[in-house]
Amino acid sequence: MATTLNNENLTLALQSLGLTNNEVKVYLANLELGATSIWEISQKSGIKRPTCYDILEVLSIRGFASSSNDGKRIIYSVASPKQLMQIEERRHKKVIGTFNELEALANSEVSKPSVRQFIGKKGIEEALNLVFLEPKGTEILVYGSTIFFADPIFYQEFTEKRKRHNTHIRLLYSDTPEHRKILARDNADEVRDIRFLPETNYQDIHSETCIFGDILTFTAPGESEPYALLIESRAFALAERQRFEMLWQIAIK
Repeated sequence: MATTLNNENLTLALQSLGLTNNEVKVYLANLELGATSIWEISQKSGIKRPTCYDILEVLSIRGFASSSNDGKRIIYSVASPKQLMQIEERRHKKVIGTFNELEALANSEVSKPSVRQFIGKKGIEEALNLVFLEPKGTEILVYGSTIFFADPIFYQEFTEKRKRHNTHIRLLYSDTPEHRKILARDNADEVRDIRFLPETNYQDIHSETCIFGDILTFTAPGESEPYALLIESRAFALAERQRFEMLWQIAIK
């Protein structure tokens, strides 16, 4: 039988189940040998017997291995690949159930808003890219200043990601020549709609509010570098979304 110990694909597959490199070696050695003694497993895997004992004990706790006594020695065996799949499926279902409970807790009315701060242009880009963790088709609402979209490379990459993610954006800015010039691109090509508010009633305050899903980001220049404050709250997002829609209705194209 050809050895499996140096098979990289098998090693990576088992490591994805949470096994360490030495645990993978012991598992594969025992799988190839079948039910056998610790001495043979040690010889096959190249791992010292005391370490093999420890590893097989850990694997047994996780359900990946078992032992029996034939009257002369302890015999070890490991779960078959099919059994590993069943173990992983049960674990996956349990994880999904746990995350569903956590999500319900996070979305409960009594949960506190999550607040994070992102510093610098890279931090702002990281905050904005969180929209791509939302379901495809999520709409982004933005009002304020275009000052933080000045980086053409990031803007282009962000726009291309939005297209692939089917993420439409609506923008509200004060009606100034600067904003008209910056935003003078094809709206259909950039998957966006833009409206402007009269400059006399809506001054450029050099900050920006971005709304998507249950997330708000507030971006401002800062004393030394720009920053973004992110708030994840269904109630706050709904309030800001309603504010945006009221302004949208009175804005001009």
